[in-house]
Amino acid sequence: MLTDDKRVVPLILLTQAAASVGLGVLIGFWQGPVVGVSLFLGGMVAVIPNAFLAARLFGRRAGASAAALLRSAWIGEIGKVTSAALLFAAIFAAPGPVSAPAVFAGFIAAQLVVFGALLCGGSAGGARALSKS
Repeated sequence: MLTDDKRVVPLILLTQAAASVGLGVLIGFWQGPVVGVSLFLGGMVAVIPNAFLAARLFGRRAGASAAALLRSAWIGEIGKVTSAALLFAAIFAAPGPVSAPAVFAGFIAAQLVVFGALLCGGSAGGARALSKS
C-alpha cells in the first residue's frame, strides 16, 4: 500500500497533466489550435520535469542514507531545471507557429496546480493533526 506522500505526488502530476490537456482543449476551441497546443506544451514543460524529480526522490531505497537522499534530490532538481530549459528551447526552436504567451501561461497554470494541492493538502493535514490531539 502506498503511503500518503507516494499517493499525493502522482495525483498532483496527473492533475497537472489533466489541467494542461483541459486548458489546451478549451482555449484551443476559443482561440484556435495554435494557442491550444501552445498551452498544452507549456503545461508539459512543467509536468515532465516534475515527474523526473519525483522519480528521483521516490525511486530511492527505504534504507538509503541522508547523504544519498540529498544527492538524489540535488540531481533531481538540477535535472528538473535543465530539462525544463531544454523543453522550452525545443518548443521555441521547432518549426511551425507557436504562441509564446500561451506556452508560458500553460507552464504557469500547471505550476499553480501544485500550489493549489499544497493549499488543499495543508488544510486537510492541519485538520487531521487537530483531530488527533
